[in-house]
Amino acid sequence: MFLEEERRTLAKFAPELDAELKALGLEYLETPECGRLASIIKRHHLPGLLVLPELGGAGCTPHEIIRIHRAIGARAPSMAIMLTMHNFTIAFCNMLTKVMPGAADMLNAVADQQKVVASGFAEGRVGAGILDSEMYIQRDGAGYRLSGSKKPCTMTNCMDYVTVGVAYRDGNGGRSTGMAILLAEEEGISRHPFWNATSLLAADSHELRFKEVYVPSERVLVADDDSQEKKVLIMMGEVMGLCWFEIIVTASYLGVVSGLAERAMSNPSLDVHECALLGSELETAQAALDGAIRIMEQGPFDETLPARILLIRFSIQRTIERCAMHAAELTGGLAFVRDPDIATWLAASRCLAYHPISRKAAEPMMAAYLRGSGA
Repeated sequence: MFLEEERRTLAKFAPELDAELKALGLEYLETPECGRLASIIKRHHLPGLLVLPELGGAGCTPHEIIRIHRAIGARAPSMAIMLTMHNFTIAFCNMLTKVMPGAADMLNAVADQQKVVASGFAEGRVGAGILDSEMYIQRDGAGYRLSGSKKPCTMTNCMDYVTVGVAYRDGNGGRSTGMAILLAEEEGISRHPFWNATSLLAADSHELRFKEVYVPSERVLVADDDSQEKKVLIMMGEVMGLCWFEIIVTASYLGVVSGLAERAMSNPSLDVHECALLGSELETAQAALDGAIRIMEQGPFDETLPARILLIRFSIQRTIERCAMHAAELTGGLAFVRDPDIATWLAASRCLAYHPISRKAAEPMMAAYLRGSGA
């Protein structure tokens, strides 16, 4: 049965969530109201899914998490996007606990107290890496001062933590990248309206501004010295963060288009050829995501890894675009006119194209890999 495996996986970790989302309905779940979706996320203990068991988390596997995102995306697209930003951040912060005490503290709080983490990395700028940033830090005694802005930032008004990519300039004019972890209510953080699109309104994506925000050193990781270990770790974190983001965000949007496809397939008079064609494309996309996880798990971890993951992401993106239009067509014109959910799913499904990195920025990397000329 379509989406059965995904909903069974979700039920393993949040037994009552799917039924609640179905009962609330898409229109309610996509209406902007600060904290509504975050409250559901916390009540069903979703924040700690990817936190390592030794830090109190559920230890959800990568194969499980993409099924969970697909299941949630089919019911509540904005919730899936909120959890995308949270979960990809958790995934690479798990790598940093031995060198960044603040990361371990945050992950413990996420698992124990159901805290949600916003992502303040470089999603909004063309060609930017995950940790490449226009937010700068300067040393201030035992810590740092952070200034800059991030727009859009999902969960602007309902986050408990925000992780941000930072840049550090040394006295010789050199520039290093890294990350910082901030509590949501740090002095110097302000929120400003930004999101004017009509899709994914409930994801609470607006602008965060940082003005001389003090961050203690245990919550900052930056290669601001000659430590080769730090530099390698930051490079690995950026690569793995990018790969995790591409996989999880693609799973979320595969869920969105799957919700629309399920609506089309629910018509018992739907032609079996159309049903099989639509379903086969979506299930092949799911299998490709499983393949992406296998690539990450088995390696090798080298400069080709992002290119290999991006090839899968953009292939699935084209599948989503094609299947969204196909499914919407199969629901019929009268259904489109009478059921606002169809337009909501259709519009939301196209937003994967706006998440980093852009196809234009990714194509040179993918082509270099395919031609064997580096990445």
